[in-house]
Amino acid sequence: MAKNLYLSWMAANTDTRWCNDSALRNDFLSARDDGAVGCTTNPPLSFEALTTNTDRYGGKVKAVQAKFSGREKVLEYFRILVPDIAGEFYPVYEKSGGKTGYVRSQVEPRLAGDAEAMLAMGKTISTFAENVMVKIPGSKAGVWVLEELAALGIPTTATVCVSIPQMIAVAEAYERGAERAKKAGLKLAPTTSALVQGRLQDFLVAENEKTGNKVALADLEAAMTAVLKRCYKIFKDRGYRAVIMPAAFRCASQVSELAGGVFEMTIHPKIQQLLIDADAAGTVKHEKRIDAPVDEDAVERVLKGLPEFRRAYEPEGLKPDEFDSYGATVMTLDGFDKTGWQKLLAL
Repeated sequence: MAKNLYLSWMAANTDTRWCNDSALRNDFLSARDDGAVGCTTNPPLSFEALTTNTDRYGGKVKAVQAKFSGREKVLEYFRILVPDIAGEFYPVYEKSGGKTGYVRSQVEPRLAGDAEAMLAMGKTISTFAENVMVKIPGSKAGVWVLEELAALGIPTTATVCVSIPQMIAVAEAYERGAERAKKAGLKLAPTTSALVQGRLQDFLVAENEKTGNKVALADLEAAMTAVLKRCYKIFKDRGYRAVIMPAAFRCASQVSELAGGVFEMTIHPKIQQLLIDADAAGTVKHEKRIDAPVDEDAVERVLKGLPEFRRAYEPEGLKPDEFDSYGATVMTLDGFDKTGWQKLLAL
């Protein structure tokens, strides 16, 4: 990939940090050169890396296949991949004093409702490397697990958060867990909370088609930026220590409109390329945009055309008992399972 001048500028001149949303070796090494301070993996990204970088991982994968099966086999695959990536970002981790430089690894998607199983798997993943963050879904059970891991001093990333109510819930869970860790004399572990805006957008696109509404894609893209900016203001106003991780971007402007915020974005190589293209075309500005106003008219059109958006956009739009059944949550977990975990099981 060509040098990403925009992301290099953002990393050097703003408080916004970013990670590479791909476990492919060439991708994350190139991203690191452009200022990336970490790497995100999930089941689909892990499967892609293990089956693409066969020269590096093929022999180890075969050894795991011969010895393990089921869930244990998948965890052993992660044990191959995660420490390898973590080693490449360890200098970043060391230089930052453990604030950045993490590789993120996710528990099994189908366990989103099983708190004890996720906690056990999270503890296992945390042993893979010093600079690993355990990804736990922002499900009702996941909120509890995130608190427990924080209380143990284990770095975490809340994922599959498709709404502001989930983001608030996981931020408050971290606060509770961090205070418990402090009382126990443990070092506070950092946490990031991934608001996977593109997954919410994908769900709303499907709703748009199902209901026959004609909400414009441009309005949906702008509304996702509005979700992030509203969530960011809530976190700042309430003093939450969790760092928001904007994720699953669907266009270049969804990145550039957040520049300057205290975020740790995770950006897929496809979006990195869109930023290169937009930068060359002059359609993204090298300026801090976090305080720029959102397109309120676009947000209002989405609120009117797609009532499900309101549930994600309003701070009290979803109750914890509704987290797991909300359509964007279901769609996201199903995607992680079918396109990632099930493929790893079959590998």
